[in-house]
Amino acid sequence: MTITGELTEEWLSRMQTLTSTFMERFQSTFGYPPDDNCVVPASTSESGESSSLDDLPQELITFYRHVDRVSLPDVGSGFFVHPVDQTLGGMRGDLPTRIVGSREDSVVVFGSDGGGALFALSTSDESTVYRLPPARVEDGVYTEGSIPCEVVAPGLAAYLSLLEQELQCAG
Repeated sequence: MTITGELTEEWLSRMQTLTSTFMERFQSTFGYPPDDNCVVPASTSESGESSSLDDLPQELITFYRHVDRVSLPDVGSGFFVHPVDQTLGGMRGDLPTRIVGSREDSVVVFGSDGGGALFALSTSDESTVYRLPPARVEDGVYTEGSIPCEVVAPGLAAYLSLLEQELQCAG
């Protein structure tokens, strides 16, 4: 499934409702206060990074036109979709842009979890989202370690569905 503006807006609305319910029930369920779990819509004002969006894969462009970031530190080990400026910074060398090892691919890192793993979208086909466990990164190249990277979703839309399912199960 390809990401569209309409699908992203529907997902955003469902996630905001789920997050609100999750936050309301968190302390009574777990016995301690939650961190700041949120799904933030994109600002309607022009961002200084908007002209750079063209450097991203099309699915991420569509996503970032509607969603600024996702922060779910209390869901599983945590799930985060980075703001667009962090994703673009990663493409400029702050994060891996290539995977080598059992898989070889060019990627854009757009998220992370609370355990140090990164989530990356393949730029060769935009139909693979990888989870990159902590490993050596040198000159933008992620070299698989003893724990190989894994395919977590067949595309960004499926990854967003996975986040929604994780939040539903956590709540």
